[in-house]
Amino acid sequence: MQSICLILLLLVELVLGKLDSDALLEWKKGIAKDPLGHVLSSWDGNSLASDGCPQNWYGISCSDGRVISITLNDLGLVGSFQFPALIGLQMLRNLSISNNQFTGIILEIGSIGSLEILDLSRNSFHGSIPSDLMNLKNLMLLNLSSNNFGGTIPNSFGKLERLKYLDLQSNGFSSDIMGLLVQLRSVVHVDLSNNRFSGSPDVGLGNSSFVSGVQYLNFSHNSLSGELFAHDGMPYFDNLEVFDASHNQLGGHIPSFNFLFSLRIMRLESNLFSGSLPEGPFQESSMILTELDLSLNQLEGDKLELLIKDWTALVFTGSALCSPLGSITSATLKNLNLSSNKLSGSLPAMVGHCAIVDLSNNMLSGNLSRIQSWGNYVEIIHLSSNLLTGTLPNITSQFLRLASFKISNNSLEGGLPLVLGTYPELNVIDISLNQLNGSLPPSLFTSSILTELNLSGNRFTGSISLQSVSDIPSIGSTPNLSLVSLDLSNNSLSGPLSPEISKLRDLVFLDLSNNHFEGSIPDDLPDTLRGFNVSYNNLSGVVPENLRRFPDSAFHPGNSLLNFPHLLSLPKENPAITLRGKHGAHMRPAIRAALIAGFVGGVTVIALLSLLIYYRAHWKDCKGTKNGSNENVGRKGAPQEGSSLPQISALHKNVDSSPASLNFSQNNLLSSEMGSLHEHGSSSSVAKGTAEIGIPDSTKRDKGMSSAKHLFSSSTLSPSNDQHLSENPTILKVCSPDKLAGDLHFFDSSSVFTSEDLSRAPAEVIGRSCHGTSYKATLDSGHVLVVKWLKEGMAKGKKEFAREAKKLGNIKHPNLVSLCGYYWGLKEHEKLVISKYINASCLALYLHETEQRKLPPLLLHERLKVAIDVSCCLNYLHNERAIPHGNLKSTNILLEPPNLNTLLTDYSIHRIMTPAGTAEQVLNAGALGYRPPEFASSSKPCPSLKSDVYAFGVILLEILTGKSAGEIVTGIPGVVDLTDWVRLLAGENRSTECFDRSILVVDRDLPGGLDDMLQLALRCILPAAERPDMRTIFEDLSSIVL
Repeated sequence: MQSICLILLLLVELVLGKLDSDALLEWKKGIAKDPLGHVLSSWDGNSLASDGCPQNWYGISCSDGRVISITLNDLGLVGSFQFPALIGLQMLRNLSISNNQFTGIILEIGSIGSLEILDLSRNSFHGSIPSDLMNLKNLMLLNLSSNNFGGTIPNSFGKLERLKYLDLQSNGFSSDIMGLLVQLRSVVHVDLSNNRFSGSPDVGLGNSSFVSGVQYLNFSHNSLSGELFAHDGMPYFDNLEVFDASHNQLGGHIPSFNFLFSLRIMRLESNLFSGSLPEGPFQESSMILTELDLSLNQLEGDKLELLIKDWTALVFTGSALCSPLGSITSATLKNLNLSSNKLSGSLPAMVGHCAIVDLSNNMLSGNLSRIQSWGNYVEIIHLSSNLLTGTLPNITSQFLRLASFKISNNSLEGGLPLVLGTYPELNVIDISLNQLNGSLPPSLFTSSILTELNLSGNRFTGSISLQSVSDIPSIGSTPNLSLVSLDLSNNSLSGPLSPEISKLRDLVFLDLSNNHFEGSIPDDLPDTLRGFNVSYNNLSGVVPENLRRFPDSAFHPGNSLLNFPHLLSLPKENPAITLRGKHGAHMRPAIRAALIAGFVGGVTVIALLSLLIYYRAHWKDCKGTKNGSNENVGRKGAPQEGSSLPQISALHKNVDSSPASLNFSQNNLLSSEMGSLHEHGSSSSVAKGTAEIGIPDSTKRDKGMSSAKHLFSSSTLSPSNDQHLSENPTILKVCSPDKLAGDLHFFDSSSVFTSEDLSRAPAEVIGRSCHGTSYKATLDSGHVLVVKWLKEGMAKGKKEFAREAKKLGNIKHPNLVSLCGYYWGLKEHEKLVISKYINASCLALYLHETEQRKLPPLLLHERLKVAIDVSCCLNYLHNERAIPHGNLKSTNILLEPPNLNTLLTDYSIHRIMTPAGTAEQVLNAGALGYRPPEFASSSKPCPSLKSDVYAFGVILLEILTGKSAGEIVTGIPGVVDLTDWVRLLAGENRSTECFDRSILVVDRDLPGGLDDMLQLALRCILPAAERPDMRTIFEDLSSIVL
């Protein structure tokens, strides 16, 4: 009898296990796309254990023959989630499908009574929360965040008595907030932020179990109004650690916050609070508060000194505080930001251990000399837009860590002290709009660390006299002049412009307008200039050729004796787009035709000569290779035949035998010897960017290159088997020490190696961008990386860089090439960002190749897939991480064979850049055709979510037209670039003329979805306020049927 019972029991388990696998297979039918292939490839009905339970199914866990867990997070799965198919899983405890692209409505979920964890976050579910969800008596975690849910909250949440974690953020719920809070019992984490909740929170009444146990409470970014805890319920929060009610319409007085022993973070910014500051938070013995944000309110009071005594972070930005500062003696306060208030009185006599002191945009007065006692801990001093007087400090024993000094728009007098250019870490100086006078110290312009210098709007006199370059100390053969932005406008400077200015090779912005300069403009100003103005001076002579791309307003009014060559007149608008000016507009047709013919003939002759020289050199190299000679490089240290690439440190001794001369720098890397992949017996994989290595994107655009085949500057631009661009791509022989002595940091354990491993790795240039140079590095283990060597002066300070880099490294998405780590060297130029090497070609190669293209043209459904994948990734960055990509272009989109899996690279790199680096990136985007029009009127444009949408719209136009974003369109009045051309054709109902011919050739008939994609692209390039968000774009693209 026992045997029969045992057999029956086994049969029951087998049947139930089989039923579970059948349910999963039925649910699997709703998956339309599995980018990583984990689910569709492993969920096989024939792969079952002896008890009938799924075996080796990805994300599935079993116990006693039953499915107990489904974990499919971060897989990029696309499809309609069929909840009814899972009803049979009566032992299921965990259902986690976060960060996918599932759609649908929650139906019959309450039938799975065993559920303890339900995580549907970061998908596209919609509808309301069904009332039967309250039947899940065992539920402990409910996460519905970042979906499209809406409606009101069921009034039976109190049934979920075991619920500990509730996250409903970033949806469209619109209930009264108290209707939900009074139902919660033992919840310790509540996040209701970014919804439409209304009402007045007063949770101190009627729910003592909730207020005594909750640790995290966030209902920021809603529509709450009234007073906050009008009955002063805050004393009941015994365990509350984080409280965030920011960005609402709460008003009245701030509660007293007595006896909050656990509260560490309190954010109440952007509300309507008024009155005096509460006493509770200022009692030293009652709180452990580390962060308080009361900015953008209407507060006043006189307890500021108590407030800042022992806190580690304080932000009062935008309030109406009127207290004097006195002295700050805190040993823990690091970040003091009281900007944009109505603070009056004098500067504090001491700032304790503060690293950041921002008191800008207040009404502070008195003498600036008080900052001389602020000590050596301070790194950033921002005191702009106050009523300060006095002179600049002239002491050498202070400010040894000072990196940024901004004190513009005050009433300072006197001259510039010589010590100002000697502070060892100072890289930003802004003392504009004061009453400073005297001459300019020559050493100030040639500091090895200074990147931004703004002295505009003062009364400086005399000439610009740079310290002689030969007198500037340097490690190598050339001095390290780091100045990127120089503004001397609106002074009384005079005399000739020193030729030494041309030695500032990193200059991006130069403004010398509104002075009394005379003589000629130096001939050799750097090509890196993107902003230039010498108007309102007395300059004369011929304008150097590389400056003629700037508009007329850069030279006039003033400078009446400046001479522009007759055949190259000034552009009136964007210099990177057109060179046609007022002289060219009146040129006779016959003369114009003759000039064009002569120009074309000259270019043809030069091209033929170049081809002849290349052919002869290539023939000799091939001949030498065939003969088996190892003298093809002909230099000491060349790799022998059969080796793949030279080691990074292989030529260390060849450059200089003296250890003192070693300099692991980008300059050495770029000047190292190069050879051919074929010469060294490398594989056929070659770098896509090698044909134009050394020519930045913006430079190529300026030279009139109108095809994206020349644009290869992606940070992770990867080699592939296509050799169209370069039959003999370059290989870099790198000069470096035998060991990198800095800090190597990893974001996860997927790639772990040592500094020595990286130092020995062979390096191959695969692209250049405005950020720096990218290399393919192969470790001894065979692991292949992409190492981006950042340009000197581009990276933020070490602490801020590390913080931002870690944030970027934690961003994971199936359509994103995530960062693996970074290296922070001992020297300024040793900043490396490391990512995974992807053997793929960029989208630009598929769209913009020449007649000899070796990559097949993309079919329309493939183009739509790429657009959907890109929008999916951007939707994740925008709505889940709240950061823009910032550097979106077709060369930063990789298509990985064989299924053309789309991968975005170079994401959010601006977050680790200095303002100058960000500005250069924005200018580069403009030269390539991806910069939104609103940036033209912004003094400090910075990547944003809206600028991402614009750039995505441009890329969508590239996908549809096959043309480059930066392609110069001539011959049509009012049309300059790709966006103008498409708008014109669409406005004239000639949209079909703009589509890529390869689409029409391959797909023959014009599919209906093509026009839908075009209309969406046009919406993306509308003015910023009218552009759709990325979630809408992703949903619209996903709904297109071809």
